[in-house]
Amino acid sequence: MNSNISGLRLPKLLLIVALLLLHGFAAAELLYVVNSQSRTLSRIDTETDTVDNSFSVLGTVPNKIVVDEDYIWSVNSGDNAVQKISRESGNTISNIFVGLGANPWDALKHETKLYVSGWLSQKVYKLDTISGTVEASVDVGVAPEDLELVGNKLYVCNAGNYSQNYAGSSVSVIDLESFTVLSTIPVSANPQHLASYEGKLHVSCTGNWGDTAGVICIIDTSTDTVVETIDIGGTPGALWIAGTDLALVADGNGAHLYSYNPSTFTILHGDSNPLPNACSGVVGNSNVVALLTPNWGGNGIVEILHPDLSNWKQYTVGMMPTDLKLYNASSFSEDQIAIPAQLSVSPNPARQGSSLKFSSPEALNGELSLYNLKGQKLKTYPYQGSDLTVSDAKLSSGVYFYSLQDGKGMKSKGKLVILK
Repeated sequence: MNSNISGLRLPKLLLIVALLLLHGFAAAELLYVVNSQSRTLSRIDTETDTVDNSFSVLGTVPNKIVVDEDYIWSVNSGDNAVQKISRESGNTISNIFVGLGANPWDALKHETKLYVSGWLSQKVYKLDTISGTVEASVDVGVAPEDLELVGNKLYVCNAGNYSQNYAGSSVSVIDLESFTVLSTIPVSANPQHLASYEGKLHVSCTGNWGDTAGVICIIDTSTDTVVETIDIGGTPGALWIAGTDLALVADGNGAHLYSYNPSTFTILHGDSNPLPNACSGVVGNSNVVALLTPNWGGNGIVEILHPDLSNWKQYTVGMMPTDLKLYNASSFSEDQIAIPAQLSVSPNPARQGSSLKFSSPEALNGELSLYNLKGQKLKTYPYQGSDLTVSDAKLSSGVYFYSLQDGKGMKSKGKLVILK
């Protein structure tokens, strides 16, 4: 018995496989690690268990990175610059100078803009990633560090003056459209990390490394006020919110791993009963949890846990790692929930060698890109008008992604199946 999809006659079993590929798949998680002392970027493929600890050569005092579909942006504090790196090859494309004496700390990318905190200049900068220039800057608090975007508001945590017991610890709220500070929210000592979840901003305040213990301050982003303080203790650092029942918090010293419920704000594992896995960084998704152990003065370790937090495997990276980011090609599929399906392709599934016709309900002007399951860009085509026929893609059988971007950001994404 044969069935028909988009003009292709397929055996029933092959049809079922194609449908499964269209609606769900497993993709490899890629981890990128900033090795600050080695001045290198590690790339870890968790599917093949391959580690490249010299994937890219970084600038002076690399601190944090941003990873998108095409590029990695390394915040190099010593160079006062952001380094633009090809995510596929690891080659440096350019360096964007932020400002003399800025000491850039963290960055956040939104559409074609990159927002960078200047730890010494007490500013947040807006960089245009296309022209590679600084468009604007705004004064914030003392020692701005981590950044988080909620709606049209950009939040930056100001660690405060360490010589005055972190006086001035606060979170600045920046309106993206006007690029002005809307308000400044006082928080507990030494806020260094941010995460958002269901309209709340979770602020990890590390404390003074001594007699003032760390807490998690919860800000309601509708009113921009602190509505809860979680006395988790210790020296909390980077945090990752896994879902309704679990938030994981790394330790600023790399000595512990804490947890709490992000919905009820109940402490699960605080300073008195931490989880057994010590780390300074934590990232994850529904498939894996990755922990970064800095091993100050030596090679760092990335430990991989199952979603239930049981031990799985680990990798050795470079000297004194300071940041860990996770990239998963499945984000293409997840993002379609928020991005209108303005672009379709036919036939889909298609046979190898077939011409592919991409169509949109209205005329668009942008760039169409094809990616494999690992998120590696394979082909790029200019898209102008309401349709585009591609006959030279030369794709082997498998699952691929396509995306359409214009100067303002992502317009549409989708999946494509190629059959033998």
